[in-house]
Amino acid sequence: MLKPLQEWICDTCGKTIHSAEDGYVIWRHDIDQRDFDFKIIHKFVCEPPSFPSSVPLTEFLGSKGSTYLLSFISLGKIKARGRYRNYCHVLDFDEYVDLYRRVQIPYYEEARTKFNKPALLAELEDASELHPYQEEVLKQIIEKY
Repeated sequence: MLKPLQEWICDTCGKTIHSAEDGYVIWRHDIDQRDFDFKIIHKFVCEPPSFPSSVPLTEFLGSKGSTYLLSFISLGKIKARGRYRNYCHVLDFDEYVDLYRRVQIPYYEEARTKFNKPALLAELEDASELHPYQEEVLKQIIEKY
């Protein structure tokens, strides 16, 4: 089992990133500068050349990381004025929320590798929007599947 919020699975090589200090978050931009294709990778070792943005994984963790992640989708009341009123740099919200959960919710990183299991999908078919992503449910998913 991965250590929650301490180990991740590299989106390039598929191997474990054993500490946040060994990881980077990378992403690309479309022509309108909207961000997409977010990945967590081993820094320096697994960086593909077509990703212009990279930030140390440590910057996405804890409350500081949550604040940073939210800045992609809103500048908030202090900065969101005038031309920045409807500021949002995220192209694909589902993809972005996946990144958010990977770095903020314990057990999500490992549980997400099981999300394509037909038995799990059937079990959670009638679940609320919140239920599958609760820490205790994610831990059960890892243990059961």
